[in-house]
Amino acid sequence: MGATSLCITVLVMTAPPQVTEGRAVFERHCAACHGETGAGDGPAADMLPVQPRDLTRGEFRWRSTPSGTLPTDADLLRTIADGATGTWMTGWRDWLVPRELNAVVAYVKTLSPRFEAQAAQAPLAIGNPPNPTSESIARGRDVYVKMKCAKCHGDTGRGDGPASATLEDNMGRPMPAYDFTTGFYKGGAGARAIYRTYMTGLDGTPMPSYAEAVPEDDRWPLVHYTLSLGRARGALGWIFDPLEETR
Repeated sequence: MGATSLCITVLVMTAPPQVTEGRAVFERHCAACHGETGAGDGPAADMLPVQPRDLTRGEFRWRSTPSGTLPTDADLLRTIADGATGTWMTGWRDWLVPRELNAVVAYVKTLSPRFEAQAAQAPLAIGNPPNPTSESIARGRDVYVKMKCAKCHGDTGRGDGPASATLEDNMGRPMPAYDFTTGFYKGGAGARAIYRTYMTGLDGTPMPSYAEAVPEDDRWPLVHYTLSLGRARGALGWIFDPLEETR
């Protein structure tokens, strides 16, 4: 009886060099908070006032794409490079070279199966912000009242609305409304950044997209009024962020 030999070909899957580099950079700089698998459970996580983002969920707040969809590579790069003002998420623009920043983007996209199953949609078209005027700010105040923003953010934007203390993120963690009067915004403080936040919403939080709820003519006035609440901004000079066009 002859022996039967069976040839088995083993396919060894190797990660692209960019992903390999991104993983190394992530493990060196990001895993302490976000964890080795990106689940937000790094050794430093419990010491932070706000739990680091669980990247495995594929759910991102600061996007230029419609609510509920994946961010673009440019969105991820902006968050990694510039960080989230007012949080422990620092910006890495001054610490990593562009090649490393893009490598981290490539690696982060391997942490959630959503990126394999879906493609990012086209980003929101924002355009150039108009100059603020006393009239546009007053109109924005009316929009703020009409949209019941004060229910969460308070009448003066201090984040002290009656519903603020009851708000939670999608993982059941407390998430009080943001205080607009600080003049600092996690997703960017320029007019275009605030517009982007209003129109795309912050996935995983109680902040919805206003793309369907706020008519186009009312959008920039709402942005103008929101930015006017910031104590750290001067009168009408704050509206254009000189850095935001590079983000």
